[in-house]
Amino acid sequence: MKKTPSCVSDPQLVELSQALSTLSDPNRLRIMCFLSRGEQCVCHVERQLGISQQLASHHLNVLRDAGFLNVRKKGTWSHYSINGGALKHVNTIFLKYLNAEGVSNGKDEAVCCQR
Repeated sequence: MKKTPSCVSDPQLVELSQALSTLSDPNRLRIMCFLSRGEQCVCHVERQLGISQQLASHHLNVLRDAGFLNVRKKGTWSHYSINGGALKHVNTIFLKYLNAEGVSNGKDEAVCCQR
């Protein structure tokens, strides 16, 4: 019998699941893509994405609360940028368990449970 893979009990998979859930919204992905070019204020995010200020602020706050964004206050303006460390951490977990290069080619015969 093969050894149970570490992903079965690794708590980092819960962390990855939560991160992917946060990022799964199309507007949040668009915001991350837009912010990958550098720091932006809310008004630029809403204008670029064609969404309301309220919706832009909501998604920015969700991403910030999840640790994906940094916020810098300047007067009454909030400027957002990507937290590269958080994104790299999630990417590392993703690649650790879901790297396409490490996927079995399916030629090994599976052993099923006997009832």
